[in-house]
Amino acid sequence: MVNKQNFYETYQFFDKSVIIEIIDIFINEYADRFEKLDKNIADRDFQNMRFNAHSLKGVIANFSAPVPLEMIRAYEKSAAALLENNGEGFDEATMLRQLEDIKKATKIMADQLAEIKQEILKKG
Repeated sequence: MVNKQNFYETYQFFDKSVIIEIIDIFINEYADRFEKLDKNIADRDFQNMRFNAHSLKGVIANFSAPVPLEMIRAYEKSAAALLENNGEGFDEATMLRQLEDIKKATKIMADQLAEIKQEILKKG
């Protein structure tokens, strides 16, 4: 998921402690972001669903992980369409399935970021 070459090129001029902090923040916060999206689906809160998907997309975009990025981008578009159409066509099961797929991809991404963090720490 994470393109390590792109990741290291993106962050090549960053202090190692900053990279580790960015990774740690993501790893510690991404589950909460999904909880919000789960709640948005349950509440049929399309405005916050779009906002939270957009926010997560922005965070994922920082990590050179095109698969979860494209998945959340498509999810955000769906949420925006639901918002624009006052929820017409809302299919809770489909939205939950899509979100579950994004969660799985993001978990893989988070695990890979944890590995990158360990690589950075080993390099000292």
